[in-house]
Amino acid sequence: MPANFLDLHIVDYCQLSCRHCYLNKGNTSMPLEMIREVSTDFLQADLPLPESTIILSGGEPLLHPQFGEVCSIVRSLNGYVALSSNGILVPQYIDLFRRNDGIQISIDGNSRVHDFIRGAGSYENAVRALRLLDENNIRHSISFTANKQNLKCIDHIIDLCIETGSYLLNFNLYHPIHENGLDPLSFSDWLSEKQRVKERVEQEGILCTATCVEKGCIAGILGLSVLPDGTYWDCSRNQHTIGKFPQKIRDVLFREHIQQEKCRDQFETCCRRLDYE
Repeated sequence: MPANFLDLHIVDYCQLSCRHCYLNKGNTSMPLEMIREVSTDFLQADLPLPESTIILSGGEPLLHPQFGEVCSIVRSLNGYVALSSNGILVPQYIDLFRRNDGIQISIDGNSRVHDFIRGAGSYENAVRALRLLDENNIRHSISFTANKQNLKCIDHIIDLCIETGSYLLNFNLYHPIHENGLDPLSFSDWLSEKQRVKERVEQEGILCTATCVEKGCIAGILGLSVLPDGTYWDCSRNQHTIGKFPQKIRDVLFREHIQQEKCRDQFETCCRRLDYE
């Protein structure tokens, strides 16, 4: 079921230098009290979809110097911990995770292609994290960001989902931010490939996410990103500043679109750098 989601960037730094990273790296960690207040405010806001969730991201969220405390805060509010990680520090924190958490590991190809995109040795670390999560019966998934350089690896990724017991494949579309040696797919090619992927993974009992990119946000999924300094973005892809903590989240929502159940045009927002065909 689509859900309102809070994309909480609890740090703005990472061990890797991924070619498709959309953030400007810094050295800032979100304070614990801001995490608590922003998360509470989000869950209490007048949001358009019946389900809401909090996703810890970054940078690499496991680098937060008080990550254990972050988990306690989010678990008390959300009921579970959901995060997106490169996998490097998963072994260090495996005892913090519970069966109903949602740990997403980014894998962008086979060993050669993934390491080209994310850095030498990063594939091995990511796969090790998936296997460890599987061994400990912790709910986990794979995130794959499709571009022309890695599209031929998608069947390898699906096989990896099966091998490591991943319950879901998040099949993303690469959005070009700057020149980095990667080429974007057209929107229509991505939709076509996603349909093929969806049919194959569902035969294996694996979910394939529907995204706000497909329909446009608001009517599909309402996402909001909060940076470590408290800046509110409409989303990580579009990066349009709509407010700043401690401003109330309900006061920065796109009320006209919510009331009319109207999508924002993704080709004027997050997909503005992409071709349709």
